[in-house]
Amino acid sequence: MRKSVYVFVALLLLTVASCDKTPKHNILRIGYTEFSFDQAVVQVLKGILDQQPNLEVELYRVPDSTMFNALASNELDIGISAWLPHTHHAYFDKYPFEIKVHSLLCDSIGLYMAVPEYANLENIEDLKDVARILRNTIFIPESQNAIFQLGSDVLEDYDLHEFTLQESTWDSIMTFVDDSIKNNIGFAFITLRPHHSFRKYNLKALKDSRGSLGHPEQAFIVVNSTFNERMPLIADFLAQVRFDFDDIESIMEMNQVLGSEPYENALRWINQNTRRINNWLLGN
Repeated sequence: MRKSVYVFVALLLLTVASCDKTPKHNILRIGYTEFSFDQAVVQVLKGILDQQPNLEVELYRVPDSTMFNALASNELDIGISAWLPHTHHAYFDKYPFEIKVHSLLCDSIGLYMAVPEYANLENIEDLKDVARILRNTIFIPESQNAIFQLGSDVLEDYDLHEFTLQESTWDSIMTFVDDSIKNNIGFAFITLRPHHSFRKYNLKALKDSRGSLGHPEQAFIVVNSTFNERMPLIADFLAQVRFDFDDIESIMEMNQVLGSEPYENALRWINQNTRRINNWLLGN
């Protein structure tokens, strides 16, 4: 069944590709950053576009600065992803004509305070009532100075002076979360979302009414200045692509499995979501 469903998606792609008047053996160069969100997205896009017979997709994993500089110099066609309006806005100031925002990929990306679903909490300020239950500790990933500073702002803004920020590795945080959920124990940690832990465990993000963790951003596909004109059908397809947290976090969870291949995981996700992908292809 899985194979036949995938063939159906491929046939739709061939139909789209047959209308393309561009010459064969076009190369589509996609840059993406080290963030697991970007890797999940880029592998799905490659899995779909690899079915187009006149196109070769090349992926380049690079730092933010390299990706935007390469887009500006036309060394890359597409970038995954730009976070706006804050994180990457300086690159658009630097290259106002060379780089273009193409389409929205995902909404509400940012830092969140995560607690177990069974916790009777809705807002960050509610943590004041359960400080002792949480052992006066909020976990954060170690060596993340920006997160530590924002976590400090949370403690100050919400008067959570009984708490301390405990830096730890992600593996240690996830082990603690796993043990706590098995024993119905409370916990709190700050994490970037989307994150695979929300898929693996029953977690919820507390409301941050004061915006102490920063305001969520949107992730966009960005392109060089000539891309839309050179590859209009691919540009039209990319304009339809949207992911929500459940999409990305399900792929992230698959990528966490030891020995798994992100591209193979992307193909699995494609086969499980053919209706949505066909809608992307057909512009619905």
